[in-house]
Amino acid sequence: MRVSLAALLVAVLATACANLSNAAVHTAPDGTKEVTIGKAVDTIGFTTVDVAQAKGYFAKEGVTARQELLGGSSTAFAALQSGSVQFVTASSTALLSAKTKRVPLQAVASLDYGVSLQLAASKKWIAAHHLSPQQPLTTVMRGLTGATLGVVSTTDLTYYHYLMKQAGVDQDQFKTIMIKTQSAALAAVQHGQVDAILLSPPNSYFAQAQNQAQIVATLHSVPALRSMTYDVLVVSSRFAKAHPDVVEAVATGLARADNTMAKDPRSVLDVEREHYPKMSDDVLLQSLEYVTFAPDGKMTAAGWQGVREEAEGSDVPNTSSVNLKENQGTWTNDYIVTSRLRPAAAPAG
Repeated sequence: MRVSLAALLVAVLATACANLSNAAVHTAPDGTKEVTIGKAVDTIGFTTVDVAQAKGYFAKEGVTARQELLGGSSTAFAALQSGSVQFVTASSTALLSAKTKRVPLQAVASLDYGVSLQLAASKKWIAAHHLSPQQPLTTVMRGLTGATLGVVSTTDLTYYHYLMKQAGVDQDQFKTIMIKTQSAALAAVQHGQVDAILLSPPNSYFAQAQNQAQIVATLHSVPALRSMTYDVLVVSSRFAKAHPDVVEAVATGLARADNTMAKDPRSVLDVEREHYPKMSDDVLLQSLEYVTFAPDGKMTAAGWQGVREEAEGSDVPNTSSVNLKENQGTWTNDYIVTSRLRPAAAPAG
């Protein structure tokens, strides 16, 4: 069964004309701005939000962030467009797909780069089809022909299509099942409802540690995917124009979290334990070290060109219509205040 990526963006397009500049920003009695950040899925990359909140990076910028887990990129963008959330953490490929439909959204910070998705398969399928993590990714995809694949987000579907095309297998040779969350996806693999699933850390490592599934491939191994912009902070273009100070505060706070998670992952284990209480420190640390957090939260033109190339390799239509030059509507680094990312200099003497 072939699932249309365009069909999964209907929820976004239905609200494309919403007046996003009216999304409410509440000011608390202490003067801090209260915002809601929606997460497309629950991944270690998106816990930059948890780290920024717990470590006081948002507070230093004068904001308090509430977070909400949403059911995939299309649902997240619909929530952003309706004004029920002010920010969304989502994948760059999902944003590019939305931009082909002229949805007025833009990325204002990078959380990490390089596609962190990992392909996990059930032990039963692996044994029956002689799959191994040592095999080339194209071999693994051919070995999954006929499998039922779990899809949590439009991003997953894009990468499945990319991998199928690279392996020379047709999309119609697979079945797909939509699943709302990555935790539900783990259960689906364990109970035989799906044969394989694309997962992000820490869920991929947790599934393997719990003997629920085995990681048979990592998308980091694909050179074209290793350095592309991946997880990003997304905001409505109109909201950004109406509330530049709030966007600046959130983007800068997340950039500080990026730097901390990249340079000292052990220092955020306390935050990760609270967010993932069922997961061991080994799984969490392995996940933090696998994800490549973006220095200073900054994006690059080359990273976005990689997004376009991946999308075209997944047969996403009309990507050439999207302007991927910096500050031309799709992405900008201008809301990150680099000077506020550095520790204050010690007094002389």
